[in-house]
Amino acid sequence: MSQDNSREEAVIDHFGLEQYSCVNRSNKYEPDAKTIIDKRNYTFELKSKPELKPNGKRKTDVSTARGFNPKKAKEWKKKVSGGFIFSEYEGAQFNGIFNAHYALTYEQLHPIIEEKVINPFNHGRPRTKKSVGYIGMKEYERWFKPLALATGNHSLRLKLEHTLEAGASLNDPKFPWKFIKENGTLIKNRKDLEAFIKANRS
Repeated sequence: MSQDNSREEAVIDHFGLEQYSCVNRSNKYEPDAKTIIDKRNYTFELKSKPELKPNGKRKTDVSTARGFNPKKAKEWKKKVSGGFIFSEYEGAQFNGIFNAHYALTYEQLHPIIEEKVINPFNHGRPRTKKSVGYIGMKEYERWFKPLALATGNHSLRLKLEHTLEAGASLNDPKFPWKFIKENGTLIKNRKDLEAFIKANRS
């Protein structure tokens, strides 16, 4: 079992959830966990981080997802009905002990998704020491799509757009733990999780 799976299973067990799917995941997005409360089905996305980096310094952010773009953000919004549970575990290597768990709705997460994912995807990323920067899909649509359309080669244009969308997607953008703590609800057990869901369900 990988460390990612062991952490996920530990959170599932702690809150009395079930794995969303017992089969290997395909490229199609699926939530991590599910449960039933008041005869209603709820699904969850689970993320975790260590308290410390391997060098002993405090880790101040949490990993999210590879190939993160507005499409995946929409899937999160559509398919995660119970909430997003962010957990911090003790030390640098998972030993089964968690320091804290925070639950957030998609609406509570949206500002950081907008900042870290949607805006860079649409409007590009600036030059850095390691990169000349990236154009965003809105820039492509304004400046380059008319040229691509003018070629009359529909198949080639679709391939170009697919390539650009892959490049504009973010590879595991990190969310600040400070944002999670300030905008989330601290939950310690199943009772807290159910209270969070009932307070935020429509």
